[in-house]
Amino acid sequence: MRMKVNDIVFQEYQGIRRFGVAIEKEMKDGWAWWKVRWFSDELYERAMAELKRLRNKDLTRHEYRVDELKVVDPNRELTALCECISFVESQKQRKMRDERQQTNLL
Repeated sequence: MRMKVNDIVFQEYQGIRRFGVAIEKEMKDGWAWWKVRWFSDELYERAMAELKRLRNKDLTRHEYRVDELKVVDPNRELTALCECISFVESQKQRKMRDERQQTNLL
């Protein structure tokens, strides 16, 4: 799938899953490089601040090669996450019901 401006994307950085919107593309050396507006990115920002403190150099990225980003289908992601949450909740309720039944049998 070709990435376009305003596509919702994610990137994994050291176990931090980052979500953002592709806002600008530039071609360099045959590669598409993207600028991304990240959202709820506090974990990455803290990691970069700590890296800067340790190495005395700002290593924050401002452009990403197209192969470092993945386009997200937000409807599919939201549906899958809601189904996961619903499953977990139903498992918790089932466990509580089973525990109550066991208590009543004793």
